[in-house]
Amino acid sequence: MTAPCRKKLIEVALPLPEINDASAYDKMPGIGPHPKGIHHWWARLPLPTARAVLFASVVDDPSEHPERFPSEEAQNAERERLFDILRSMMEKKLHERPEAYAAARAEMLKHCDGKLPAVYDPFAGGGSIPLEANRMGFEAHAADLNPVAVLLNKCNLELAPRWTNHAPVNADDRARIGGSDAWRGTHGLSADVRYFGALIRDRAREKIGHLYPKVRLPKENGGGAANVIAWIWVRTVTSPNPAMRGRRIPLMSTFWLSSKTNIQVWLEPHLDDRQPDGWCFSVRSGTPSKEQIGTIKLGTRAGKAQDFYCLLSKEPVSRDYIQAEGKAGRLDHALVAVVAEAKPSKLYLASSPEQSAAAIAASDDPIINQARSTFLSASLPDRANITGGVCSAYGLSTWGHLFTHRQLLAMVTLSDLVKEIAADVRAAANAAGLSVADGNIYANTVNSFLALALDRCADFNNSLCRWSASNQKVMNLYARQAIPMVWDYAEANLLGDSVGAWQTCSDYVADCVCVLTAGNGRFGRARQLDAAAGAGGITDILVSTDPPYYDNIGYATLSDFFYVWLRRTLGTLHPDTFSTVLVPKAQELTASPGRFGGDRIKAKEHFESGFQSAFTALREKMDPRFPLTVYYAFKQDDESGGSDDEDANASGVDLTTGWETLLEALITSGFQVTGTWPVRASQKWRMVAMGSNALASYIVLACRPRPSDASLATRKEFMNALRRELPQALRKLQLGNIAPVDMAQSAIGPGMAVLTRYAKVIESDGSPMTVRTALGIINQVLDEVLTEQEGDFDPDTRWALAWFEQFGVNEESFGTAETLSKAKNTSINGLVEAGIVKSHGGKVRLLARAELPDDWDPVTDTRLRHWEVVQHLIRTLETKGESEAAKLLNRLGGMGETARELAYRLFSICERKKWADEALAYNSLVIAWPELSKLALSSRIRQPETQSDLFT
Repeated sequence: MTAPCRKKLIEVALPLPEINDASAYDKMPGIGPHPKGIHHWWARLPLPTARAVLFASVVDDPSEHPERFPSEEAQNAERERLFDILRSMMEKKLHERPEAYAAARAEMLKHCDGKLPAVYDPFAGGGSIPLEANRMGFEAHAADLNPVAVLLNKCNLELAPRWTNHAPVNADDRARIGGSDAWRGTHGLSADVRYFGALIRDRAREKIGHLYPKVRLPKENGGGAANVIAWIWVRTVTSPNPAMRGRRIPLMSTFWLSSKTNIQVWLEPHLDDRQPDGWCFSVRSGTPSKEQIGTIKLGTRAGKAQDFYCLLSKEPVSRDYIQAEGKAGRLDHALVAVVAEAKPSKLYLASSPEQSAAAIAASDDPIINQARSTFLSASLPDRANITGGVCSAYGLSTWGHLFTHRQLLAMVTLSDLVKEIAADVRAAANAAGLSVADGNIYANTVNSFLALALDRCADFNNSLCRWSASNQKVMNLYARQAIPMVWDYAEANLLGDSVGAWQTCSDYVADCVCVLTAGNGRFGRARQLDAAAGAGGITDILVSTDPPYYDNIGYATLSDFFYVWLRRTLGTLHPDTFSTVLVPKAQELTASPGRFGGDRIKAKEHFESGFQSAFTALREKMDPRFPLTVYYAFKQDDESGGSDDEDANASGVDLTTGWETLLEALITSGFQVTGTWPVRASQKWRMVAMGSNALASYIVLACRPRPSDASLATRKEFMNALRRELPQALRKLQLGNIAPVDMAQSAIGPGMAVLTRYAKVIESDGSPMTVRTALGIINQVLDEVLTEQEGDFDPDTRWALAWFEQFGVNEESFGTAETLSKAKNTSINGLVEAGIVKSHGGKVRLLARAELPDDWDPVTDTRLRHWEVVQHLIRTLETKGESEAAKLLNRLGGMGETARELAYRLFSICERKKWADEALAYNSLVIAWPELSKLALSSRIRQPETQSDLFT
């Protein structure tokens, strides 16, 4: 390519607050049909983040066109225009607004000679990046070693787009709706997935419906029969007390069935010698006493979280004992409650012999042992090979052990029915006018999505699913990246109509199919490739990828749970994808010590060398006009809560090592970093960010190939370049409203841009500077720059900063304060007059925010200072909310922006001093600034003409 390599928008500026808001919303559950609902994937990148990064990677930054935008003001205005296009792409349910995609595509075409590049993601995973690339009009290519990921991307990029704007083939929908003009996007395919999914349910009921009986209702509830929503089971173990004569006891983590304020239901244990094991449970409802609540919450847990107590002897039952019994195959389970459909709410009933017998009836079917000895016989990972908890310590050692007899029989039955339904789809397709060849392809497409629905069922139908007392529903296994032990578990009614049922899962997948293409019928491609092998023959590509995060998630190991069902159901339809017994693991780029006999050094070397090979191969295939964009997760957010079991603890992932290793791999493979952006994609990010000093969810790196003739530099030359260039870069970051807590991560971009423009930075002993050392120097210079910004503040504020850094809000002697005041060209009396300090009894201290006057008015303040402006803004925001803080901002005139700059400096001091609560206040002010500015603008009041002179 001969086109000039112009700096792109992503290397200069982004509207981060809007991207954060949209990305946080995208991660929320219950937002309607969404591509993520087709199949579970861990740490899925939010779609708004992907589309924003792709757009900003293609369009030029206005500074690259001085002939059109000669001044900084003109460039900022053009950036705002581009930001407005991005903001329109951050709106909710964008799949319903194809015009937004069209506008973005039209703008991008202006910046790449009328032809968009191909987009390639070598670590495609759940497929957010290639899916958004496809919807935006790019030719999208997805690659991954993991066959589960390959199938997801194949469905999104190859199968569904082929049938865009096609009518369904089933006769019912065709007769009800009419011709093909009524079917836009993938709604026709969605209708067929729903129709044939319902047909599978009807056939499953004929085969195994007797295993899912209705429950008899008490007379006070109208009598008759009702559908079961879920069965609540508890694991049992023989009491370790010999006096209990081998009786089995329940291991319950909670007695709650519903903990909602207006619907409180719980299990109450009773000792009853008429029962085989001497105990039973009754269902209680109402309002428990304060004494009961503690018992209900704890269940049969003992005082220590890892121990239970024997319901019969009240003695502790240690985890070691339970593990030994589990590994010996002596754990069992007992039905303790049934959740039934009722009006106006759910009905909770005690277990009955009839309901227990129905579940046990499945155990005689030979299919169960056959499944457990064949495709479900593979061993579960141990703790060394998974980043979260794992239940294998308790004897659940294979994938087959995770399913009860009834669940396993039902899942195998559904798998067979999905395979068999292909003949019905083909017949319907041929009757609808499709050729034999197209009918086969269409049947494969419908089957593939129904198999994904089966995987969704597996996630909700295993013996590690919890009953959520707060939500009153079955919770899926993979609420987090772990396989934790669950003691009292919920079995969904697989043939019912509630959460976890086949019909619910297949209908939800069908709903999500509707939103895949957003009206765009472009085809992409998904392949099973090792990233180190390059891009598989395509060239001139724009590479954007969300790679594995060091040792944070064991994708391959976790995916085996789904893979075994997909291979059984789709193995003949996608033989290349499902050619191995389990998901390939040896080449997976994860720094898991368990793969290397516990050797963390070898695990790190595997991760780093793999990335070096991948990035080196990609470097040769990239279109030089566009930067490589790479995501790195600093904090992994689960999309929903996990188990509170002691074995569900996430690993203490070494984020620093992972971050350094990724940067080292990029540099070694010949890239230079040209920008970093923190993206907050956690749910309710504003509230989370204001309520903690947590790091951003993702860091997005923009990278360019380093010129082959890059020079060497000394440590001194590197530091001098940093001191020249970092101040201006930080100003831009502050103007972009980067949260103070994210400033250090954001500064890595311009800092690493300096480091990586050199072939090497040489230390005094002749060795190359390490990334760890460079990051330390960047942080040091960042602190220097923030300190130098104090020159923008008035003398009283500079005194307050120096005092705050030395003494915080503590008292010190008047003499010390007076000496400092002379150095800062102010006086103690002036500081008192300004409302910054309190001086009495020979002592001086900064005024606390709670001591500030309620009637303060900046317009009438004759000694207005940046320090008090920040403190009053924070106090107003904390006590009166954003609307009142915006009104105050209006009255501050030109002082507001400098006050925000001061908040960055104060946060830096607090962070270094480890004053978390105080740091939080300054971080919150900056995060709220865009909203304050927006509110202030909408209710602008006329400021006094002399306002700008009040602080001179």
